[in-house]
Amino acid sequence: MTPPYSDYRPMLFPDELSDKIGPYFSRISAGKPIIGLGIRDFHISPRGFCHGAVIAALADLQSLPSGYMAGIFDRLAATLSFNIDYIASARLGDWIELKTDLLKVTRQFIFSQALVVKTDGAVVARTSAVYKFDPHPHPDADIVTRLFPPEQGRT
Repeated sequence: MTPPYSDYRPMLFPDELSDKIGPYFSRISAGKPIIGLGIRDFHISPRGFCHGAVIAALADLQSLPSGYMAGIFDRLAATLSFNIDYIASARLGDWIELKTDLLKVTRQFIFSQALVVKTDGAVVARTSAVYKFDPHPHPDADIVTRLFPPEQGRT
């Protein structure tokens, strides 16, 4: 599925699960990283809607934009707490985006919230999460930075 905005770039994850659920795409808009996903046939339940687990998998990626916004580019974070409220459905062909707000960062933890929205602005889900940073830097010092393209002036 082709992303709806030309500044989206494919995200190349270091794990197979993310690649199998995706492909995910990222962009920077008004200084905030956004992750997008096009809903494809294998994301659809027998009822004709996107599986909640697919939406949750996208939303749980909010640790990445949170780390990016906090300026922590050399480490990943583990999920400690994740809450999701499903508000509306997504269907085959929809494009959904994860829009994350960084609430607080400490030496060890990230607190964030996010909305999963369709391109028309309809809210699909809202989330809140707490993540714990890996205490050791990742061997790839730019692991988080490389997942997001440079901002290109889009809002």
